[in-house]
Amino acid sequence: MIFNWIKTVLGVNDKPLVLTDEVEPKKNEIKPIIVKPSFKTKKDLSSMTKGRLEEVGRIYGIELDKRLTKAKLVDQLWKQLKK
Repeated sequence: MIFNWIKTVLGVNDKPLVLTDEVEPKKNEIKPIIVKPSFKTKKDLSSMTKGRLEEVGRIYGIELDKRLTKAKLVDQLWKQLKK
């Protein structure tokens, strides 16, 4: 009798644990939509901050080094965007 109480307190069941490969689908799962911004001129890029330039670069798969000057970051990003 005391063993049953200990099992209850510890949450131990006599039923064997059954593992399955089934995965329950998540309800109301919302996937974010990433819209790539478009730039018509280099001036559009130069009006952004270095942090924003880095974010835009990541969207396009370009890793920029924020230690460089803003003009160099704009040049690198512009060259990659126009390829």
